Amino acid sequence: MTKRRWRLLIFAAIILIIGFTMQQREKSAEDAIAAILDNAVKRDGLELSQGEQVLANLTGNEAVTYMEAYPLSHIKTLNKKERAIFEEKPAYHLVYLIEGKPLYEVDVLRVAINSELEGELKDMVFTMNEQQYVLYWAKQKKVLEQSSNTQKLLEQYVK
Repeated sequence: MTKRRWRLLIFAAIILIIGFTMQQREKSAEDAIAAILDNAVKRDGLELSQGEQVLANLTGNEAVTYMEAYPLSHIKTLNKKERAIFEEKPAYHLVYLIEGKPLYEVDVLRVAINSELEGELKDMVFTMNEQQYVLYWAKQKKVLEQSSNTQKLLEQYVK
């Protein structure tokens, strides 16, 4: 084979590998979302922490009081530019549990640059103690629309 054919063959192989990788990531995200939606009614625990300090460890009806009725009802993928609008380290961390095992985890990120918020992202932000926050699903790099229940949880246990 000529050099040109080898280059085309290698280029085609690289394109196939990239395509396969992207397809697997998308399938992984869809599977994670499906698992959460399928098990949403089984959630029976909720843990709120700030850094290493656990602020609240709720179970049973107490936990259900602060859970979203429809988790992941509205999600948005964040690109690098949008992620830079928020502080790097999460202000708080929420873990939703089933029988003591994590179902999914989200970070509560504080808005660092208010002027950059726009459109759909602006609608997903909530205010607490004169600060703006957003729920961020770090494993999937997605922002979640918060419910009033999540805000009540934070207002109750964060002083």
